[in-house]
Amino acid sequence: MKVKFLPQAFLAVTLLISWGGVSPAISHAEKGEKIPDQMLAGTIIQYDENNNMVVLEKGTPVPEQQKSKAAIAPLTAEQQAELEKEKQEDKEIEEATKSLPVYHIDNPDPQPGLKVIYDGEGFIKDFILPDQKEINWDLYIRRIR
Repeated sequence: MKVKFLPQAFLAVTLLISWGGVSPAISHAEKGEKIPDQMLAGTIIQYDENNNMVVLEKGTPVPEQQKSKAAIAPLTAEQQAELEKEKQEDKEIEEATKSLPVYHIDNPDPQPGLKVIYDGEGFIKDFILPDQKEINWDLYIRRIR
């Protein structure tokens, strides 16, 4: 009897431990640690007095682009030459921009009353502070290169 119980108990304990260690993707945002970079399209959230995220307006899933089922005609020699020219220009631009600095914009920290509006693709569109003051973006831009 003990031999049968031991593997089942071990499995049950392992499952409980693994569930406790897993946190859903939104849990950190709900705790007020970080504003989510992306949500459902058109979502509006606001942080309450305890810095908990409250969904004021639930968005909709971002529609996937419909792939055309129409047959694609093969490229003509002229179109192929134009395509190769564009690819070469793309490579030249990429090489020329490698030396330019790259900046990353951090989201501001959540604060009570902060409202975040997401656009039609689910990315942040606007931050609205409770007293409508402007956000100083210089505080949130950091140079990577």
